[in-house]
Amino acid sequence: MNRTSLCLASVLLAAFPAVALADGSVALKAHKRDVDTVAVSPDGKQLASGGDDGSVVVWDGSSATATRESDAGPVDAVAFSPNGKLLAIGNQYGQVTLWDPAAGKELFSAKGHEGRVVRIAFLPDGKTFYTGSWDQTIKLWDAASGKEKAKLTGPKYQLFGMALSADGKQLYSCNSNGDVTSWNTKTNKVGTSYAPAKGQCHAVALSMDGKTLAAGFDDGTVVFLEPATGKELRRVKLTDSVNALAFAPDGKLAAGTQNEELAMVEGAGVVSTMKGHGRPITAVAFSPDGKRLVSGSMDMTVRVWTVK
Repeated sequence: MNRTSLCLASVLLAAFPAVALADGSVALKAHKRDVDTVAVSPDGKQLASGGDDGSVVVWDGSSATATRESDAGPVDAVAFSPNGKLLAIGNQYGQVTLWDPAAGKELFSAKGHEGRVVRIAFLPDGKTFYTGSWDQTIKLWDAASGKEKAKLTGPKYQLFGMALSADGKQLYSCNSNGDVTSWNTKTNKVGTSYAPAKGQCHAVALSMDGKTLAAGFDDGTVVFLEPATGKELRRVKLTDSVNALAFAPDGKLAAGTQNEELAMVEGAGVVSTMKGHGRPITAVAFSPDGKRLVSGSMDMTVRVWTVK
């Protein structure tokens, strides 16, 4: 049973100004277990987080404005619609939900996958969105009806990472076998697949200009690729397993690692690191202007960092 509620003060356990920390971040606390996913709205005014406790929290930059509490299972993926008004949610048991946070209304919920839903991406028109799952499939959903429009199949391994190009024409995924795969969103057919490094690929991210694809691996390697061909451009070695990746508008890459470190990568090296989380970092996302970086962690907190 889902229990949806809107609240301004009762859910608010931390506000940005009240919990500025010495490490330069601001901590947001509402989840009672691991934070598994974060997303920033297209206008940069809101962020959303989901966690192992089954809750999704929407923050407006100074407080929690809406929460969705559910006993349906841990939340592994959230994504805002292009207009910022809707939130797509995926959980550990394959459930896909579309939620209107402002109205406190669930628009639809479906058992969409046979495995956990770990990534979600909306197409630019906001009418459809993709979900990626451990069941080795990617699915396309109609946001209005909640009906499945397409099922994408390819590599027979658990999907871990997914990234959509800004124009919505290309989709990229990576999996537990280390494969990085491209998909044509017009045909929903698999394109090229390549294995740039050994081990599990936990995350992929695409630069804003669409010219660089980054893939993060469990041995700490980040490989930068030419998206169309899979040609390696460069690689960077971090100190531990890469759990999450996000590109800033200026081309810098943020990597969240198993050893609780946020690494900022530019060119062929790490230009800075940020530490503050007390457990592994599970998710990262930039604000549209690139001035703020949001991270989620197994320490049950969301942090907002000022990017210098």
